[in-house]
Amino acid sequence: MGTVSWCCALVLVLVLALVCPCRAITLESIHWSSANTKFVRGLGLTLYPQIGDKMDIVCPRSEPGEREEFYRVYLVSRKQMERCVIEKSDTPLLNCDKPHKDVKFTFKFQEFSPNLWGLEFLKGKDYYITSTSTGSLQGLDNINGGVCRAKSMKLVLRVGQKFASEAGQTNPSGVDGFDPGLILWLVSGGVLLLLVVFIISVVILCKRRRGHCVPDRSQSASLSLNTLTVPKRDSISSDMGSDRSDVVFPLRASDSMICRHFERLSSDYGPPVYIVQEIAPQTPTNIYYKV
Repeated sequence: MGTVSWCCALVLVLVLALVCPCRAITLESIHWSSANTKFVRGLGLTLYPQIGDKMDIVCPRSEPGEREEFYRVYLVSRKQMERCVIEKSDTPLLNCDKPHKDVKFTFKFQEFSPNLWGLEFLKGKDYYITSTSTGSLQGLDNINGGVCRAKSMKLVLRVGQKFASEAGQTNPSGVDGFDPGLILWLVSGGVLLLLVVFIISVVILCKRRRGHCVPDRSQSASLSLNTLTVPKRDSISSDMGSDRSDVVFPLRASDSMICRHFERLSSDYGPPVYIVQEIAPQTPTNIYYKV
């Protein structure tokens, strides 16, 4: 029973290790740049992340001599995104004000965040991200219009929803009709099934081998007191002055037998008197006693 319980616990751990993380994937990074052609004019970009997925929004980086772009990226309401308006009380998710450094914001699509200020996403809800900066350093803090209106740089995140093939909408897997997370889940499920079958087979085999164990023949063939052919004469029926035969045999004839120890007390008056005491087998087996 203990072996079966241990195997069940092992299978459960493997299930949690293989199945739980297999659906979560890292989505392709979104480069927040006017050169990103994924922002469709008039529509923007729509993604379908699932709970557990990760995604980065990356600020544009320019080499010395190249055109620099500056943005403040906000998480806004649907009404704000449609109107391309940022309120002064809004806090930016990402400040792209260092064009010569790698700056990014990582989304972890989780329903509960251990961080007090971390973002939390509900399955089936839409989230909207945009920027009203103009792209230049002077228009970094612009709160109306900007690239939201001019370049349709707005992002819709439909968390935990199914992909709908429409213009301006992108499957997070990058391939229409196929989700790599689903493929990975199927492959992991097949591997897990084979592993479970293997473990169960090993347990059954061990039980069968244990049930067909053959006792040690050498032990069963050891000397038994009942097989001794030398007769032992009773002290009452024996002749006067006669004594027991000098028979020597090992005290441990077998694991299940009890050896009788005979101790002679006196024979001065009448027949000899013996005390019979039963003792358990002794170890080591090379100890002999004379009776």
